[in-house]
Amino acid sequence: MRETPRPWPKQDLEAVPHCPVCASAQRSLLYPGLTDRVFGAADGTWNLYRCEQCGSGYLDPRPTPQSIGRAYAGYYTHTAEDHPIVRRRGRLRRLLHDLINGYQNHRYRLHRRPALAAGRWVLPLLPSLRSAADAECRHLPAPPAGGGRLLDVGCGNGGFLLLAKQAGWQVEGLDFDADAVKTARSRGLQVYLGGIEVLRERCETYDVITLCHVIEHVHDPIGTLRRLYTLLKPGGTLWLDTPNLSSLGAARFGPHWRDLDPPRHLVLFTPSSLRDALQTAGFVSLRQHWRGLSVFDVFALSEALQQGLSAAGASHGGHPPSRDLFAEIREMVQPDRREFLTFSARKPFPNERH
Repeated sequence: MRETPRPWPKQDLEAVPHCPVCASAQRSLLYPGLTDRVFGAADGTWNLYRCEQCGSGYLDPRPTPQSIGRAYAGYYTHTAEDHPIVRRRGRLRRLLHDLINGYQNHRYRLHRRPALAAGRWVLPLLPSLRSAADAECRHLPAPPAGGGRLLDVGCGNGGFLLLAKQAGWQVEGLDFDADAVKTARSRGLQVYLGGIEVLRERCETYDVITLCHVIEHVHDPIGTLRRLYTLLKPGGTLWLDTPNLSSLGAARFGPHWRDLDPPRHLVLFTPSSLRDALQTAGFVSLRQHWRGLSVFDVFALSEALQQGLSAAGASHGGHPPSRDLFAEIREMVQPDRREFLTFSARKPFPNERH
């Protein structure tokens, strides 16, 4: 039987009477009494509401910006360990690992080793692996002539910054987690401590800005997207990835879905609400990508939570059940049901019609 968590101090809570995405007050209680069952780092029980207008989910009440840092003790961005798509263990996995490296070396001008050059031809025949390889590189375009500037918001330990730097980008990172920033700086990276307000003096500075599992953590997602719009050069690209409240996993596991992750996940988007948020902030040319191989880890963790087990180390050991394999196929053909919403968007040029 799980212990009842200590309450989050009342003075460190704030009410959220309106949807943080569309500002509607119409809502329904989706899941009451949620707790931090993934990391076990945060006190409190939390209510998740669904907005009746845009479909987004949000916590009410939620931790204040001043107190939310307590929910990140022991968070996974503190270490310098990076996790490959396929670990190089066993003959088949070594082969896949090296083919992925070969594909990424060709497609994104990386220099990963060991690598098999045949990956450039083999991976396009394996949609899940190719999609996962592209998502790991965040669908980066080639840097513009003379070099391009990239900002990773919520950069954690800096793993993606190292990849982007290898691809020829001038990279900078931003994270409010002091331990993660320390780790990233120890890897020779230029990383700032704090939220987006740290860059308040900058305007039209970056060619690419990326956010991987960040927007669901912020108190003001629309304000954040507008600030990112300001930081981008005209024609610049925003890339982001966030859990999908309309995903197959969310429907299957309900309150046990791993990506609820209260109270760190303050807002959860649907495909339509994320599109609306990006357009509200001024972005155009929205494009959704598929993040292949995403269901397996999330489903294994969610099953453990559903069974009352610890999520730590939960895995199918490389042998997912057929139901999960079918979900992977459904993800490929049903974009709105994917586990993660992976989008790129563009800041228009001056006087561009949109």
